[in-house]
Amino acid sequence: VASVALVVSCYSTAPASNDGGPGDIDAGCDQKLPACPPSSPSYAQTVGPIITLRCSGCHFPGSTIARADLTTYAQVYAKRGTVLDEVYGCVMPPATSTAPTSDERASLLAWLVCGAPNN
Repeated sequence: VASVALVVSCYSTAPASNDGGPGDIDAGCDQKLPACPPSSPSYAQTVGPIITLRCSGCHFPGSTIARADLTTYAQVYAKRGTVLDEVYGCVMPPATSTAPTSDERASLLAWLVCGAPNN
């Protein structure tokens, strides 16, 4: 399980702040890390589509704007600690992108704290 530390967004050269720029921590972002629910969200049916919708615009093969390709389960799994840190820390997606809904964010975080199963 990842250490839940704020990390610097790949879209920003400065630590996250609340000054309105990219990489800001959303003041309305729920800072509670959920426990693993009895039934982990499905990667295939829930999490994968969220990642495709909210992340693949920057995190794709050969991207020059994002360091990590997150287009497959294996790639997301390999970066699960970073994904957890950045989503939990509200630095991803950047302020210039559409934020996940609260339900999408909750599903993604629940899946990650459950160990990111390939389900």
